[in-house]
Amino acid sequence: MRVAMLQPTYWARAHVWNRVVSADLFVWLDSVKFARSSTKWEDRTLVETPDGRPVILRLPAQGSREVSWREVELCDGWTKHRKTLQSCYGKRPHWRAVVPYLESVYGTPAGTIEAVCRRTFEATLSLLGENRPVVRASQLSAKGTKGELVLQLVREVGGTTYVTGAPGAAYLDAARFADAGVTVEVQSWTAPVTRHGLVNPSIVHVLAELGSVGARRMLLKSH
Repeated sequence: MRVAMLQPTYWARAHVWNRVVSADLFVWLDSVKFARSSTKWEDRTLVETPDGRPVILRLPAQGSREVSWREVELCDGWTKHRKTLQSCYGKRPHWRAVVPYLESVYGTPAGTIEAVCRRTFEATLSLLGENRPVVRASQLSAKGTKGELVLQLVREVGGTTYVTGAPGAAYLDAARFADAGVTVEVQSWTAPVTRHGLVNPSIVHVLAELGSVGARRMLLKSH
C-alpha cells in the first residue's frame, strides 16, 4: 500500500495533491511540532490575481508556537481570504463549482490553524471526487522524530511504499526503510505553471482553471 503524509496544509499547492492522489492512504501529520518559516508553506498558500500578480494567503497564528500542529491557535482575520479568492478567481472558467465549498471552510468560526487546514483538505477531496482514507497521526501510536517517525507511521498503517517529495527524502535513512520492507518513492512530478508564470500554485487555482475532471487528470500525470 502506498502512503503519503504531510503536516496540515492550507489549500495545499499542486505538488502536494499529486502525492495525495497517487497514494492509497494519506497520513495527516498533526502530531508534530508546529513550525513557521520563509521556506515552509503548510500554513499559507499561493494564489494569483487576474493580472498575474502572486498573492500569499497565510493563516494568522496567536499564542504559543511551542505546541503541536493541532494546537496552534488561530487569530481573527482569516475569513478575509474568502474575498481575496473570489477577487482572484471569480472569472475563471470553473470557479462556480468551487464556490459552494468555500462555505464549509469560511462559513463557521475556527479556533485552530489545523482546523481550517483540514477544512480545505476535505473540500478539495470532495471537489476532486477522492474518497481515499485519511488518518490522523495524533490518533496513532507511532513515536520518534523525523525519518524514524515517518517510518513508524507508515508501518503502523500497513504501508509498503512511502511517497515523498525530494526535500522530505533528504532526512530519511533509505537502508532503515529497506530493512523494514518499505520502499521510498521520491516524487518526480513536474508542477504546473500558470499562464502568467506562477509555478506550483494553490490547488484552488488548479480547480478554478481546470475544473474537477481536468485537475484530477493533471494531478495523475506521471510527469
